Amino acid sequence: MDRLANILAFVTVAETNSFAETARRLNIANSVVSKRIKDLEGYLGTRLLQRTTRHVALTDAGYQYFDHARRIIHELAEVEENLRYQNENPVGDVRVSAPVTFGTKFLGPAIASFLDKYPDVGVRLYLGDRSAELTQEDFDLAIRIGDIANTSLVARKLAESRRVTVASPAYLRSHGRPEKPQDLSQHNCMVYSGVNDGKAWGYRINGRKHLQPVAGRFSSDNGSLLLDAALRDCGITVLPSFIVGNHVNSGELEILLEEYEEEPMLIQAVYVPQRHLSARTRKFIDHLVQYFAAFSG
Repeated sequence: MDRLANILAFVTVAETNSFAETARRLNIANSVVSKRIKDLEGYLGTRLLQRTTRHVALTDAGYQYFDHARRIIHELAEVEENLRYQNENPVGDVRVSAPVTFGTKFLGPAIASFLDKYPDVGVRLYLGDRSAELTQEDFDLAIRIGDIANTSLVARKLAESRRVTVASPAYLRSHGRPEKPQDLSQHNCMVYSGVNDGKAWGYRINGRKHLQPVAGRFSSDNGSLLLDAALRDCGITVLPSFIVGNHVNSGELEILLEEYEEEPMLIQAVYVPQRHLSARTRKFIDHLVQYFAAFSG
C-alpha cells in the first residue's frame, strides 16, 4: 500500500469535497481515488469520510487526521520544491495578508518589482485590517504594523512608522489646541477601533508610558476613513505617519503632542515558525526587506 499516495488522495478530497475533482487534479480514475481512501481507512481502522452520491463530509476522526495530514503534504511539497529549484528560480504562489491602507499605498510597486524579478512566482494578496490568524488560516506570511500579540511568530522588520496625533487647522481654530495628553478629554477624538477598541491612546510622559482615555463621535477600523474625517475638520485622530505624512507636509493637517509621542512602531513581515518556509516565500520576504530599506514612514 502506498500510504503517501493514499494520504494525498484523502487530503485532496477533503479540500475539494469531491472525488471527481480529486481524480482530475491527481490525474487518476475515480475508482482509484475511492480505493485509496478505502485502503487508508482500512489501515487506520476508522472511517474518515461520510460519502453519499452527492455529498462528501469529514467524520470527527477525519477532521483530526486532516489537520495533520494536510500540513505534512504541504510541507513535503515545499521541501521538494526547495530541493528541485535550489539553483533555479522559485515557482508557485505566495499567499500574503496585509492591512488595507498600507497594502494599497505601498505594496503594489513592491509586488510588481518582485513579479518582474521572479516570473514563475505568483502573489495572492488579501487586504484586511483584521489581523489574519496565521496558525489557522492559509497564508504564508502577513504584514503587521505595531505590536504583535502572538509572540510565537517569526518577524522580519521591513520599516518603522511614527504614530502621530493630528487634526486640521480649522478644527484647532474652532476647538483649541491640546497642549498635553490630558487635554484630549475636551476634544472629539476619532479612534481606530481595530486595536483594543481604540479607547485609549498611548503617550510618554516623564519617560513613562501613559494611556490617555479618549472618546468621540466617530470610530472605524479603517485608517483611510479616519483620515478623511480629520481632513473634513471632524476632530483629532491618531494614525501612522505613512497615512498622514503627505497631508501634514501640505498643511492640511497639523501634528499635535509631538513631544509626547511613543517610540515608532514596527512594520514587519511575520510567519509561523513551525511551518516550513518555501523558497518563494523566503525570496518574497527578502525582497520586501530590501525594497523597504529606504522607506521613510
